[in-house]
Amino acid sequence: MVRLYKFTHKAIGLIKDDSNASLENTTVPAEINLPNLTMFSTILFMTEFRQMGMGDSVDVSKTCNMSEWHRRLYTGAAGSTLADSDPYFDVLSLTPKPVAEAGIIYATTRPTDNGKEVFSSFLFAIHKSSIAKTTASTNNGETQQLPTEAEALVSAKGATHIWLCGSDPEQRRHRLMSQCLAQLEQDVLEWKANGQGSGVLTVHTIPRAFPGMVQFLTKNGFVGGDKVFGGDGDKVLYWKVL
Repeated sequence: MVRLYKFTHKAIGLIKDDSNASLENTTVPAEINLPNLTMFSTILFMTEFRQMGMGDSVDVSKTCNMSEWHRRLYTGAAGSTLADSDPYFDVLSLTPKPVAEAGIIYATTRPTDNGKEVFSSFLFAIHKSSIAKTTASTNNGETQQLPTEAEALVSAKGATHIWLCGSDPEQRRHRLMSQCLAQLEQDVLEWKANGQGSGVLTVHTIPRAFPGMVQFLTKNGFVGGDKVFGGDGDKVLYWKVL
């Protein structure tokens, strides 16, 4: 049984249940919370980075920590004036803002033998005011360009950027990331229809280190692959217009 949850700066909600149980008046289990999801991501990335011989616990801790996730859930990619002195401040106490302008997380869970749920995958998307500049990564010097109409929409509304994502290696055959992405695309299309977004999705990845991610993106209609200008190492940009 797979359950799909949505995390925003406003609330946590169950949005899909493979058991076909009613989603109305569903109580979110106590173990489904941001600290546990952050810990899941930390263990996942530390294991993968160690296997690939890149990065260490310090690198992971800079990204997978409650303070950083709280800020991005509330502000997206924008700078924040939120105090760093309290990494566990309650984002629910802050002034609500349109989710299209902030951050959003989709996370799947699986049941355990003791009747509780544990996380099996997640996708963390944030709002960015612009798309990273790129340089040609092909021999002929050609680059992949956004359609003119999409460029104009990004200039006015920004883009939805997949900041972090990952899944339990033992659960990847269940296409959990595809479920998270499908839900994100549904929401992005709704934001676009409501005039809150451009309908453009972007993501950065490193093909040499994450060939599976490149395969996942291209299989789901993303294009690109040009190097991010001024980015770390071999980071490239992929994008999709919805």
